[in-house]
Amino acid sequence: MGRGRLMAQQKQAVIELVGSQGGQGRTVGKVLESVGVARSSYYRWKKSEHGEKSTSRQSSYEITAEERALIDEVKEQNPQYRHRRIQGILQQQGIYLSASTIYGHLKQQGQIEPYERRAAPWKSPRYEVWQRNQMWGSDWTKLRVGGVRWYLLTVIDFFSRWIVAWEVVPTVHAGTIKAIYQAGLNNQGISLSQSKPELRVDRGSPNTSGITQEFFEALGAELSFARVRRPTDNALTERFYGTIKQEEIYLVGNYPDEISAKEEIGRYMERYHHSRPHQSLMNFTPAHVHEVNNKSRLLVEIKEMKRKTRAMRKEYWEQQRNPGSTPAAGGCPSQGPARSVNPGANTEAVFQQQHTDSQIESPTTENFSLVYRFLSH
Repeated sequence: MGRGRLMAQQKQAVIELVGSQGGQGRTVGKVLESVGVARSSYYRWKKSEHGEKSTSRQSSYEITAEERALIDEVKEQNPQYRHRRIQGILQQQGIYLSASTIYGHLKQQGQIEPYERRAAPWKSPRYEVWQRNQMWGSDWTKLRVGGVRWYLLTVIDFFSRWIVAWEVVPTVHAGTIKAIYQAGLNNQGISLSQSKPELRVDRGSPNTSGITQEFFEALGAELSFARVRRPTDNALTERFYGTIKQEEIYLVGNYPDEISAKEEIGRYMERYHHSRPHQSLMNFTPAHVHEVNNKSRLLVEIKEMKRKTRAMRKEYWEQQRNPGSTPAAGGCPSQGPARSVNPGANTEAVFQQQHTDSQIESPTTENFSLVYRFLSH
């Protein structure tokens, strides 16, 4: 028998087995060894069977009736208190009972309620972004250019994680915040008469500046401030910076000059948008999600890929079992070449106060075939 406690029926079966095998000349030890039961356990079961179970001795340290009454009294006065807090109340009265002792008594009385910690309110999102250009997040992070501190300033779409605008600047002030948001509108083809995305930012001085707030009021756009010491309010922006630091900025360490920094980061943005699968986007790319702009369609696309993969596997194994059969036409349909869009182009134009013709981005990607090959293996 395996380790662990045996049921009463199993114990009785062992006792009967030993009795029957003893009549055939086998010793008790041999029989018990064959079934994996200790001799001490066997004889303890035998005593219990004949009503010879020994009574347990009274512990000298068992809590008294008066102590039980004190526990019940505190619990009655404070029904919301659990065993640890009751232990503290009694300790204030000069009576020490361990928390486990109080817990055991409350459990006997059936007064242990299920306990779940309340979730922190800032861990629950206060919004649901269900399409692109509904809510953006902006922030900046440090990088070294020519041995001097510069900043990477970005605007990210909360729905698709697409970087709608970015720029490398030597300093961040109210003018750069205005310019980067205007660049995002230009890159997405959002006119002044259209509804504009809400911009989530922290409470840095460039964001809280009166110049910045007047600009957004005049533009008819909402400037949303994250709460103090709550980086989760702008979590998607912070997460992107963690990604680009680990995969690009920290690898380079020091960009030789401004042009090199913009070229290298631009190449990374291209990979990030069109090639890098994103776990929070069901392993689609930001470019693909930004183009589809519908979570339900993405789920349908995943479901269809799974169906096709299973069908191909079924066809493969049927062909292996019947080599002479003709395979049906299949495979992954071509999705066409990926079209890259550089969101930094219009950004640079805005910073240089130049006029530029901007069309809304409609990035395409080889994401379907990429995920299809991944699921196929």
